[in-house]
Amino acid sequence: MIVKGSAGTGKTTFALQLTEELGGINTSFYMSTRVSDESLYNQFPWLRERMKQTALELAGRQFSRTIDETPIYTEGATDISFEFRVRGERKAADAGKRRLERTELEKLEGRIEMGEEGDETYAKHGEGQVSEGTLVFDLGSDLPEIDMAYDAVERNLPQKTLILIDSINALSERYGVHASKLINTLQKDLVEAGQANVVFILEYSGETRLDYLGDGVVIFQSREHAGRRLRMLTIEKLRGTEVRQHKFIYTLDGARIRAFDIRPAERPGAPGKWKPVPDLSKDEVSTGNQALDALIGGVHRARIMCLEFGASVPTEYIDNLRLALICNFAALGRGVAHVPPRKGSMDLLREIVSPHLEAGVFDQNVRVFETTSLGGMEVPKGALHMEGSNVDSDLKWSNVEYHLPKSQHSFLSLLSFDTLESVYGAGVLEQLSGHIAAVRRERDLFIGLTTPLVASSQRLASMASQYVRVDNLDGSIVLYGEKPHTELYSLSFSYAGGVPKAVLTPIV
Repeated sequence: MIVKGSAGTGKTTFALQLTEELGGINTSFYMSTRVSDESLYNQFPWLRERMKQTALELAGRQFSRTIDETPIYTEGATDISFEFRVRGERKAADAGKRRLERTELEKLEGRIEMGEEGDETYAKHGEGQVSEGTLVFDLGSDLPEIDMAYDAVERNLPQKTLILIDSINALSERYGVHASKLINTLQKDLVEAGQANVVFILEYSGETRLDYLGDGVVIFQSREHAGRRLRMLTIEKLRGTEVRQHKFIYTLDGARIRAFDIRPAERPGAPGKWKPVPDLSKDEVSTGNQALDALIGGVHRARIMCLEFGASVPTEYIDNLRLALICNFAALGRGVAHVPPRKGSMDLLREIVSPHLEAGVFDQNVRVFETTSLGGMEVPKGALHMEGSNVDSDLKWSNVEYHLPKSQHSFLSLLSFDTLESVYGAGVLEQLSGHIAAVRRERDLFIGLTTPLVASSQRLASMASQYVRVDNLDGSIVLYGEKPHTELYSLSFSYAGGVPKAVLTPIV
C-alpha cells in the first residue's frame, strides 16, 4: 500500500494506527527516516520502546568492529597498518528456521558496490577511509535500515510482518537510489517471497509513476471549505477489493484518524421519550441538543437565528434537528408555532414528533401553519390556516398565543422560508416585520430554516445574531457556525434511548 499526502495530513498516524487496528504490534517493523515526534510516543506508547530497539540495532550496524589488523610498517611514531572492520553483522538463522531469500536486495547492493546505483556522497562498504592515521575498510550492509526490515520479516516467519516505511522519499534521498527501485526490491523479496505487508509513505500527494507499483493507493489531503480546514481521504486504488465509498472526510481529533461513513446510523426499533434539556441561562434556551448548545451557546431569547441547510442535505438530518427543537420546547410545556418545509405537513410532523412526547403534549403545545388543502377550507386539528394574502396577518403572534392557552413562554417561532416564499413570494421576510417584532417584544425565540435556493436566505442571515450552516460534502454531512464563527464539524446522530441526538466531531 502506498500512502501519500502533504505534510501534516496524518500519514504517519494512519500507518501506526493501522498497525494497532490489525493487531500486529508484535509483528511489525516501523522504519522512520525522519526525526521522531514526541507526540507520536504519546499517541502510541508502544512506539517509544520499538524505536529505542531499532536505534540500538541500527547503531550496531553503522559502527564498525575491527576483525583484523595487519601491520605494514612501524618505525618510531610512524605506524602504518591495514585495519579491517565489519559493520552490521547478521546473526545466523536458527537451525530449522525458514530463511528469507534476499535475491533482489543483494542485486541492488551489488549495483551500489559497482557504483551503478547510489549517492556517491553516501559511504559504501568496501571503500577505504583514512581515520586518525589509519586506513579503514568497512565491510557490511550498504542499506542497514532495509537490511533490518528483512531481518524482522525473517524472525517472524511463518507469521506475516507489517513493514512501515516512513518515508520512502527520505530513504531514497539518503541512499541515492530511486524510490521505484527500492519499492520493486522490497516488493519482490518481502511481499512476494516473504509474504509480508508493506506500507510505503510518500511525502507528496500528486500522481506519480510509483502509484502503479502498489496494490493500494490512499491519498490524504488538507483542503478548505468556506475558509475552514477540511480533511479528505481518497482511496485511489485497492486491488481486488470493491470500493463502494472512495472519498471520506476524516479528522485528527484526539490525535487519531477517524473517517466518517456516508451511511446514516441505524435507527432503533422503538422510539423513546424525550428527556428535556434545561436552559443554559435565563437568556439562552437549549436547542435540545447539548452538542449544538456547546457550539453556539444555545438560542438567545428575543433574537433571530438562521439555520441553513444545503440543497443536498438529506431530509433525515433536517427532521432530526427540527425534532429536537420542537420536542424540547413541548416537553418543557412551552409553545411552538411551526411552518414546516415544503416536503412536510402537519400529519407528517405529528408522526415524527408525537412518539417521543407524552400523550397530549403535542396537541397542547404545538401549532402548525398550513395552507388550504385542495377541495376545501378544512385544516387538520392543531393546524393554523395560512390564507396566503398577508403573512403578517396569517402569522399574527397574538393569534398564536391565543391558540396555545396552556403553554408557557418562551415560545418558539420555527419558520421554513421555502414554504413561506412559495405561498407569499420572495419578499416574505420584509412582510414578517410585525411577527418578528412581536416575538422580540415577548422575549420569545425566532428560528428561520432556509436553503441557499431561498431568496430570503442572505437577508435573514444578515439579520440573525446566530447563523448555522449544514452542508453535504461528498456524502458527508458537516455543520459549522458563521455567527459565532466555528470550525467544521461532522454531524451525525446517536439513537441511544430511542431519540436522535446530534453528535458533532471537530474536523482538525
